[in-house]
Amino acid sequence: MSAFVTHARTATVTGREHVRLGRNNQDGAFVATKGEAWVAVVADGCSSEPFSEVGARLGSRALATMTASLQHVPLPELPGVALDHLTTWLSRLVHGVDGDDARAVLEAYGLFTVLCAVQRGGDAVVFGSGDGAVFVDGQVTRLSSGDDNAPAYVGYRLLGQDVPVQVHHLGPARQVALCTDGLEAFVASGGLPALFDDALVWKNPVHLQRRLNVLHASERFADDATLALLSTGRA
Repeated sequence: MSAFVTHARTATVTGREHVRLGRNNQDGAFVATKGEAWVAVVADGCSSEPFSEVGARLGSRALATMTASLQHVPLPELPGVALDHLTTWLSRLVHGVDGDDARAVLEAYGLFTVLCAVQRGGDAVVFGSGDGAVFVDGQVTRLSSGDDNAPAYVGYRLLGQDVPVQVHHLGPARQVALCTDGLEAFVASGGLPALFDDALVWKNPVHLQRRLNVLHASERFADDATLALLSTGRA
């Protein structure tokens, strides 16, 4: 039995601009666990495409479940293997919908960024492709969306572009948060530690969502805002 116990929570709200335009929340989040591994993923769909929430939601689930199953892969090697698995999955998905015009399917449904955290006992690896923010034990890494606000979507790999995996943390970790870019101001304000310190977040599965709802009511996030938390302690 592992000497560590991990808990995970996710929450998401629709940004005010998407509400104004009558569009869906285009983020995705999913948590999977298998054996000792806990995997959390957040994804952010391309806002200029009509249905990118489809890819973000399916992709976050696919990446989390596939990565949780890769228990034989050492943590240092896991980011590259996992993102290659996601790329293969996405290719099969879009070609399965319309093999004659897979590019159109990809652009309409399958462009999204990903951030993934894998916790195995007391160690974690955090990686992804695209923008957002990563929090590990009090240290925040804010990720650029690139030139002209054009993040590195995993789907660009299917268009022949070089989209390398970015590793943001590898080593011991007790508190990990993944955030889409809609939470940029909240992350910059230093609000994440308070969520980890709120005992109700870990006692009540819906409390994090309630906290984010309250924050959204006051902050009115312009973009969709999604986060996943992993908290690990000794058993």
